[in-house]
Amino acid sequence: MLAKEQYIGAAALLVIAVAAWVFVITHGEKRDGALNNEEANGEWARLDSLRKDSVERVRARRDSLREARWEHIKDSFRQIDDARFAQWTEERQQRYDSFHIADSLWRDSVGWRYIKHEKKDTVLDLNKADTTELMLIRGIGRYKAQRIVRYREQLGGFYSPEQLCDEALRDLRLDSVVRCFIASPEDIRKIAVNHCGTETLSKHPYLRFNQAKAIYQLRRKYIRIERIEDLEILPELDKNDINRIKFYLSFDN
Repeated sequence: MLAKEQYIGAAALLVIAVAAWVFVITHGEKRDGALNNEEANGEWARLDSLRKDSVERVRARRDSLREARWEHIKDSFRQIDDARFAQWTEERQQRYDSFHIADSLWRDSVGWRYIKHEKKDTVLDLNKADTTELMLIRGIGRYKAQRIVRYREQLGGFYSPEQLCDEALRDLRLDSVVRCFIASPEDIRKIAVNHCGTETLSKHPYLRFNQAKAIYQLRRKYIRIERIEDLEILPELDKNDINRIKFYLSFDN
């Protein structure tokens, strides 16, 4: 039969063996867990890289398909536009040819020949030329010719070609054609100052309403105005105004 000391030693050995077994089991599981976590992280990283590569490939293919489709659409529209333009050009040429043939037949039937007036550098009387003659000057079209004639009627005639640069015609830019005209003051239609009212005077482009009224009141005060110098006493008129308007005023009885 074993002694008490032997039982105690056996029990101690058993406790040590159990403790060693527990230590081995617990530390072995932790190490395996750490290894498993590292493997899992590596697997997730590999899967994430594969997913990114797949997304990039899909995106690149989508962009290439979209660009190819857009180029195809642009080529289609370009071909359609070219075809339409060619058709429009052909129809326009056919229409022009038909009109040209018809016009030639008509002119030959009536024995009439069209004379083309080419624009050229010439000298015209600004107070006598009509719109057709004005259009012969290079740089003057129908609109400009009509504006010049209308302004001539408002003035009563031009005393100098430089008047084409007046403020009323400034937008037409006629500076380059001034040398193509002459103007005689004798052809000007004058206003009889001693026989007209404020309304008639104010219609002239060179007189404002207050200036026309001042001239009329001066004439009523002195019964009649004898000469252009009499207007110099009016504060409403300066030297420039008098020099411009003197060609259009008549002081005869």
